[in-house]
Amino acid sequence: MRWRSLLCAVALAACGPSAADAPIAEQWRAVTLTATPVDFGAERIGALRFRGGLHLAADNHDLFGGLSGLDVLEDGRLIAVSDYGEWFEATLVLADDGALVGVADARAALLRDERGEPFEDKAAGDSEGLTQLPDGRFAVSFEQTQTIRIYDLNRDGPFGVAQAGPRLARTQSLPDNVGLEALAVTSEGALLVGAEGGGRRTTPLWIAPITAAAPVARATRYRPASGYSLTSLDRLPSGGFVALERFFAPVLGARARITRFSEDALGGEEISAEELALISPPLTLDNFEGVAAVRMSDGVTRLYIVSDDNFSDRQRTLLLAFDIVE
Repeated sequence: MRWRSLLCAVALAACGPSAADAPIAEQWRAVTLTATPVDFGAERIGALRFRGGLHLAADNHDLFGGLSGLDVLEDGRLIAVSDYGEWFEATLVLADDGALVGVADARAALLRDERGEPFEDKAAGDSEGLTQLPDGRFAVSFEQTQTIRIYDLNRDGPFGVAQAGPRLARTQSLPDNVGLEALAVTSEGALLVGAEGGGRRTTPLWIAPITAAAPVARATRYRPASGYSLTSLDRLPSGGFVALERFFAPVLGARARITRFSEDALGGEEISAEELALISPPLTLDNFEGVAAVRMSDGVTRLYIVSDDNFSDRQRTLLLAFDIVE
């Protein structure tokens, strides 16, 4: 029912014969959000300093949420994808001291397939990972179909037709609903793709050139903490990568772990990353699935993490900001 409601909400924009030719500004649906500041519970945790947090909510809960993949551009624009096949975009609002205090100009639109059509259902449109390529386009991974698509969002707007991305070998062995979850770009412009792992001891990573013609073999494996799963990756401004891990158990609740590793580590058999922070109760927590790294004007590396509320009244969409303290 939720998927059907979303399609109906954008039917006029998505189905009109001239929709794809409309100006980019008219292809989006404005989203009215309430951004409520949240208290993280600590000024510093591990190697991270808390720099503000928001609980994002819309009046119509069915039409906002499920944010999984995240990217933050140097101009302060936040781009995200939801696991119901939807783009979300907003501008970050920072205080004079750089702390996150709000978002502005929030808008959303449906992702498209290779025919330029919205995805038929959640299984087809379960978008989880997001990263910007060196040429400005965006790569999106889809967890249930184990595919990658390329979008020129800046040129075409959200109505742009998807292009097939590189194919990965042996994805059919991934467990259901724990597929291609994490995306980043290497220094050479290839995609670094990570599977969620589902609590397994290690999970595969692929290094896939955008133009690869044949399925790309696994390059290495990532080892999350025991019971954790890999949910997101991003390349750090100074080199190397940041990773976000998620833990959930019915009795213990949610946990999150933020790590980093060097690009040289991709040449080994298994990556054991350096822990930057372990977020656990009583600190503010939810189902964190997306991480983005950006260099601030003072040279500090800022990390943003976002949670997937699963369109549940018992969960929240949280956007938290941290600076790496070296």
